[in-house]
Amino acid sequence: MKNIKENALWAFRNASANSLISNDDSALIFQSWDDLKFNLEQLSAIFDHPNATHAIAIKTNPHPSVLAKIISWGFSLEAASMEEVEMAIKAGASPNKIVFDSPVKRQSEIEKCNNELHGLILNANSLEELKRMPDNPNFTLGIRINPSMQMDSPEIYSVSNNESKFGVPILEKEALLNAILSHPIQQLHIHAGSQMKDLTKAVFAVRELLDLAIEANSLLEKKGIERRILTLDIGGGLIAEKYGIVGKMSEYAKKLKETCPELWDFELITEFGQWCHTNSGFIFSEIEYTFKRGEKQIAFIHLGADYFMRDAYTLARDFDIIALNNKGEENNSDEKYLHDIAGPLCFAGDYVLKGVKLPILKENDWLGILGTGANTLGLWSRHCSRTIPKVIGFSCEKNEIEILSERMNPFI
Repeated sequence: MKNIKENALWAFRNASANSLISNDDSALIFQSWDDLKFNLEQLSAIFDHPNATHAIAIKTNPHPSVLAKIISWGFSLEAASMEEVEMAIKAGASPNKIVFDSPVKRQSEIEKCNNELHGLILNANSLEELKRMPDNPNFTLGIRINPSMQMDSPEIYSVSNNESKFGVPILEKEALLNAILSHPIQQLHIHAGSQMKDLTKAVFAVRELLDLAIEANSLLEKKGIERRILTLDIGGGLIAEKYGIVGKMSEYAKKLKETCPELWDFELITEFGQWCHTNSGFIFSEIEYTFKRGEKQIAFIHLGADYFMRDAYTLARDFDIIALNNKGEENNSDEKYLHDIAGPLCFAGDYVLKGVKLPILKENDWLGILGTGANTLGLWSRHCSRTIPKVIGFSCEKNEIEILSERMNPFI
């Protein structure tokens, strides 16, 4: 398999050679099928679980063609809204291949799941939401648990503190056990955080979930109730790794096997969107123009905080860059200059990167930004009402490339 830079150059040049790039395309979004499939297969192999469902978070990359590919390869989808449930169905997912995790489900949505989507997996967000569930649901009912600990996720992504809107605090164990006795719960769910780096805390949170399931099953048996907790949904949240590297995920699975061996006796659900998607996508943008400010060259491109919303409002990721001239040839000049890469929005914070050393960028050159497959298109901002670029899917291995969706502006 090529590396991410080779993939990007192959895709851009083949898109140009096959006339997939028009004069109106100031920016392009690329999706690598080879890399997405590789990541999914690695995820499955790393966990090596006899009964695992790997449900990829739709919000991470909701493009319909991407969802359809994930389903066609035998994987599942995690939906954070009823709209995403409907997108999963449209992409070809059967209800039992959908995990529905919205923290705000309307009563009518719950009824639709029960009446029309038999076999769906639905995680209630709170004890209060459990009261809305039918007595004998036609879906698998779970409950989300909050591990009540401070994870190492950035504060804006923190979901595990005691004041979080997500899940029932594990500290309310007696209430949780009573709920499991009185409601048709068959699954426990945890999602400890996003962009987690500290695996020790993540593993400890899963251990707490596992201990609760074991205690609940013992209590159910003692009460003469045949129902059991059968499935543990451990969520996702692992930070993306560098291209082709699976060390962090491998370490996570290894620590889980060491600390939570009974996890392999339950059915397992994971929800790793960012880890699977990040390195399967990249963008190219034409450089509209440049100018010098102080010691820096500022280059204006056609994707900014609209596409990189997380990076604009939190901390920019360490993207790899490819500089091409206006003929699509790579600029390998040894002379490097400090650049700020500015986006097109009327917003002072609209910079993709600042202070990066690159060959001198010029008007009508192209800039490639790699590792942009997660939490970008799915967070598209309509600030300034700019057009969403054309999306192109490709496979180097199969020598295939095609337009997945044309440029579009939802407001026009």
